[in-house]
Amino acid sequence: MRFVLALVVLAGCDGSAGGTTDGPTGPDASPPTPSGCITDVSPGDHVFSCGGLMVDARIPAACEAPGCGLILELHGDTGTGLLMDAHVKLRELGAQHGYITVAPTGPPFGQGLPGSTWHASNDAALIDLVNQVSTVFRVDAHKVHLTGFSRGGFVTWRLLCDHADLFASAAPAGAGNGAGFGEQTCFEQGRAPSRKLPILFLMGRTDVSVGYAAMQTIRDGAIANYAAIGPVVVAQDTGYSHDRWTGPNGEIIETFDHAYETVSDGPWASARGHCIAGSTMDPYAPQYAIPCKAPNAFVWGEEVMTFFLAHPRP
Repeated sequence: MRFVLALVVLAGCDGSAGGTTDGPTGPDASPPTPSGCITDVSPGDHVFSCGGLMVDARIPAACEAPGCGLILELHGDTGTGLLMDAHVKLRELGAQHGYITVAPTGPPFGQGLPGSTWHASNDAALIDLVNQVSTVFRVDAHKVHLTGFSRGGFVTWRLLCDHADLFASAAPAGAGNGAGFGEQTCFEQGRAPSRKLPILFLMGRTDVSVGYAAMQTIRDGAIANYAAIGPVVVAQDTGYSHDRWTGPNGEIIETFDHAYETVSDGPWASARGHCIAGSTMDPYAPQYAIPCKAPNAFVWGEEVMTFFLAHPRP
């Protein structure tokens, strides 16, 4: 069984994910200084080597000054950072809103297949990457977010559980509870985040790779842990429902529950509902062809960006 993975982290400029440097007249507006694995701080696209991972990064010109956000996006099985971004376009969306985007590529997938995957042993390197970028660019810790699809969704669940102090909100997608997948996630076996951060979750009703039941299980575990009430239908049609649950102190869990599928004659046809809604990537591409067949009523990458912007850390 193959999994697809993506992860996104956004950060801003104070607190645990970095911090402002105050001069005599306010925040230090001097240019950032290279440090650690961040060897080039100029605006534009760069490739860094951090913790043994190749990291594609986009630095908006605005982020030469303190206060930008940071996006970390992780691909899934047989993907790469840039292939994942081709589906969700968070580098472009992040730049529009003043967010640095970093898209690392994990270790080789193997099994005679192209691309890469992720293991729990990579978690520490991912967190270190977030912290290094946050420190160098003096990002705002109130705006650190993460997202991941499939294997990346499993990583997202795990990181939001283990590092709730770092992330403002999270958007896992196409991933459920860890039972049967060799993954340790969250909201099972007594595991829960130390802070009930907002969660946005993408669920495919006919997902073959992960299974809808596994996603229902982790969704319901999160709702129970948050003591959240709902759902309230935000928007829906015959192909999807955008629902929201709210906890007693304003905690938020939202889902995009959809019936979209991959094209029936493409390389990922067997995955069916295990796809990214709104992706414009070629559904017949030789590698990582996981867009949901058009038309779709929503664009997942845009919904993720909107959710992150709406939920900075208090």
